[in-house]
Amino acid sequence: MKMPIDREAFSEFVEQSGIFATAQKSMGQCLKNWYMDEREQFTDDMRADLETVMKTYRFHNAMVSFNKDFHFDPPLDTITCIIAINDDEDDHCMFYRAIFDCDLNIIDDVISP
Repeated sequence: MKMPIDREAFSEFVEQSGIFATAQKSMGQCLKNWYMDEREQFTDDMRADLETVMKTYRFHNAMVSFNKDFHFDPPLDTITCIIAINDDEDDHCMFYRAIFDCDLNIIDDVISP
């Protein structure tokens, strides 16, 4: 079976859309909100305060994928962007996942282990 997505066009889309930059900007706000709402939980899970995370942690572009979410009727087409969050020793802490609609608007995001 032929793959329904042109790999070259997909790579071009990822580069030209700036999806990782958009996700990283949103991730910064998500981390800040989490810290402001649940400071103790944030520092336990991230092993540092917000300032340390933002200044010394590493954020790695991990994945972009097109998805069809069958929890909706009709199924919802989305684009997922995942950024790995590693501490200052490059040990994994969390993943940030941004869900975009097909117009590249973030419709949901989450930070999880």
